[in-house]
Amino acid sequence: TPIATPAPTPIATPAPTPTPAPTTQPAETVEPPTTTSTSDTLSRKERIRLRYLRAVRVALNQRGDRYVSGATGPNAFDCSGLVRFAYKRAEISYRLGGGHSARAMLQWAREHDKTRRHNPKRGDVVIYGNGSHAAIWIGDGKVISALNPTQDIKVTRLHALGASFTAFIRTRP
Repeated sequence: TPIATPAPTPIATPAPTPTPAPTTQPAETVEPPTTTSTSDTLSRKERIRLRYLRAVRVALNQRGDRYVSGATGPNAFDCSGLVRFAYKRAEISYRLGGGHSARAMLQWAREHDKTRRHNPKRGDVVIYGNGSHAAIWIGDGKVISALNPTQDIKVTRLHALGASFTAFIRTRP
């Protein structure tokens, strides 16, 4: 009689370990290129220099406006009013201390070691007569200022005024 061989006991095959689902990393966000503004590409020093040039342009745009004692713009000025107006429009008024008068600006500048006698830069404040008059240096030996009721606002040479030149006020860092 044939011998019966026992059937092999089935070996339990372990269930396959589930492979973890691939973790999805958030895709890198690629921003479209943006155009950079001029202020992003210029150094701080260059941005400040451009503001002083803007103060010069603002003052030059006031040529022909009237001189009125104590006036601060926008259509009439006295000498310090023109300086303050141009600096404010150029967003650099915080750099010039003192009060409204040329004398107060000069006193502040002396206290903060901001006065110079040579090598002005465009946009520097120019003081005459120990604080009796203020102007803005526009370069090439010239200034712009609110002169008086008969001459109004005009460009003159640095030494063309009756009051003697006192100092340049250099307010930039």
